[in-house]
Amino acid sequence: MRVVRALLTVVAVALLLLAATPWIDRIEPSWLPAVQALGRLWIVLAVVGIVLSLLTRAWLALGANAVVIAVALVTILNVSNRPACDAGESRLSVMTFNAFYGEADVAQLAAAVQRHDVDVLVLAEATEPMIAALSATEAGSRFTHRTGQTVEGRDTEGTAILSRYRATRVEVPAGEADTFQQPALSVDVAGTPILVRAVHPKPPIEQWLEDWRAGLLELGEWQRANRGRPLVMAGDFNASSAHAAFRDAKRGMYDTAGPWPTATRPQNRAHPPFADIDHVLVRGLTVQGNGTEDIKGSDHRAVWADLRVCTR
Repeated sequence: MRVVRALLTVVAVALLLLAATPWIDRIEPSWLPAVQALGRLWIVLAVVGIVLSLLTRAWLALGANAVVIAVALVTILNVSNRPACDAGESRLSVMTFNAFYGEADVAQLAAAVQRHDVDVLVLAEATEPMIAALSATEAGSRFTHRTGQTVEGRDTEGTAILSRYRATRVEVPAGEADTFQQPALSVDVAGTPILVRAVHPKPPIEQWLEDWRAGLLELGEWQRANRGRPLVMAGDFNASSAHAAFRDAKRGMYDTAGPWPTATRPQNRAHPPFADIDHVLVRGLTVQGNGTEDIKGSDHRAVWADLRVCTR
């Protein structure tokens, strides 16, 4: 039994080290960003460890697993304050969705748009045929303004913003935050211009690690340069609060997912999603409702937020 207790303690300490990786502000080794995003897995394993520790009276392992859960929760929970403002009557419903090379089920997407009365739809990995199919639906026909041409074929480059309100294109600085298109619009909501930025940086795979980090940091610089106006950043960030670069990107903004974000990827697999990398971040708006939608054909959940423009 002593050997079992020692083994449980070693495993618990290893889990604790893994759960603490989000505080490492670096991108090497190449597997680090992926490990940082696995907080939910460490919690599940720690719960199993606690049960085994109780059965074997491995008190050191029990304590270490309890710390694992606490550490992992800190990296998952959104600790940013809700916008301290009064909600006006001007409404903006935003949805973001990674359409998986344009292969997602358009009918289900249209139904989700209709269900949440979406005003602005941010699409990652969208293609022109897919956008045309959406526009041909009753729900999709509401989007009378959009950013420019995306791509025709199966590609990650197509990022678009569709709006039912009058909107004008806003130029964004060239750089890593401009890859995969990532356009911006100024959307007129009852006379109030809302700046909307579509987000889809490169993923943190080995050949793009530097680009991934740089893109997120540039997004942070961009949104802070646009202080003083209502702002939405929505899309597939390929990052969560477990990543230091994402924490910098969202500094000064509020994640509409609330304190406990729903995991959004990978979706439509044998196991449930474990990473919350799709976000709607806001400043100058307050949140009336939020949630996710499961849509066939994509490895991401759609994320939506019902917003009101702040009156002060």
